Amino acid sequence: MSESSTRRATTSRPSVTLAATGVGHGQRPAVSIVVPTFNEADNIEILLNRLRDELDEQHYRGGYEILVVDDNSPDGTWQLVENVSQRDRRVTAIRRTADRGLASAVLTGLSVASGSILVVMDADLQHDPVVVPRLVDAAGQEGTDLAVASRTSDGGSFGRFTRTRRMISFGGNSVAQLLLGTQCSDPMSGFFAVSRNYYETVAPDINPRGFKILLEFLARGKRPVVREVGYRFGERHGGATKLSGSVVLNYLAALTTLSLGRILPATFVMYLAVGFVGLGLRAAVEQLGVLLISPVSTLPVLVAVEAGLVLNYFLHNRITFEPFRHRGVHTVRGLISFHVVSLHGLLVHAGVMALLSQPGPGPNANLLATTFSVPFVLAGALATIGSYHINAATTWQR
Repeated sequence: MSESSTRRATTSRPSVTLAATGVGHGQRPAVSIVVPTFNEADNIEILLNRLRDELDEQHYRGGYEILVVDDNSPDGTWQLVENVSQRDRRVTAIRRTADRGLASAVLTGLSVASGSILVVMDADLQHDPVVVPRLVDAAGQEGTDLAVASRTSDGGSFGRFTRTRRMISFGGNSVAQLLLGTQCSDPMSGFFAVSRNYYETVAPDINPRGFKILLEFLARGKRPVVREVGYRFGERHGGATKLSGSVVLNYLAALTTLSLGRILPATFVMYLAVGFVGLGLRAAVEQLGVLLISPVSTLPVLVAVEAGLVLNYFLHNRITFEPFRHRGVHTVRGLISFHVVSLHGLLVHAGVMALLSQPGPGPNANLLATTFSVPFVLAGALATIGSYHINAATTWQR
């Protein structure tokens, strides 16, 4: 890396230090292609060769640049890109050693891109480089904000997707269209082009931790003008698929925060949603304990409260505050801190209830009935807002 120049780039939110090579184009390119990577050593050189062959064949008058944003891959993906950049200055390797995540990697690349049309694609060869010129042409049409490579529009195909994957994709697209009100037929696509004007308009509002970055562009600001380009989804040539249960969970979380995020901060919306899940578990465990143990014992209440707190902590750690996620021994410390903050919230709740001359619920009060009383809701809202800010500043401190 001694040969590399170092520069600082700012995404829509976080600031990160980038070690980059291949910087120094003679002129501002017409097209910038951003490729986020993690452990794509088996694919990246093949992709770069195909991209350059395709773009060179199209004879782009304004030129192009390819920005590979790598999250410090253990397999040395960034080193392979650096080797290519030494021979072709249109290729830039951006190695991130502090931040992680697909969406933030894309935003990092977009923040340093120079093109008037910005293309985002994966490195696993499932996104065909042949489609890039068509995306660029579509995004460059007057009045167009986004051009999406769609597997569901005319000429598109899911390739060799299994029936289960097709069902997951169909369900994900349907939920996104319902919650976001978008007419895009494939909002789960990770292959798209955006005009610089539209990018600069919505960039300050984009959430860098979102899983599907296209959803951010579809949901932020004014409703964008979208053109779709059909393409066949290819087969992965190397590496491993990133689809998992946690990915699906994060996708649903992203849709929830995006659909409500125009009113409340996205992270706070997720904090509330997780809180309701914990409250539901607490109610279920408490009622079960009353049936199995005793209707007058405080043990079911204590067990139920603890179960709700533990569930809330792990969901917050995995979803709400995922960019600052605790791992290893820090998980135990975080859980303790979360308990302390929760105790503070309980005291605030009790204090507000007392000011409103409303006694707190007894150890065996009906939790669901009490929850919907006006004083309880008001006290809970104040306690929740306070706990959210304290947890963000201490338990999951930036």
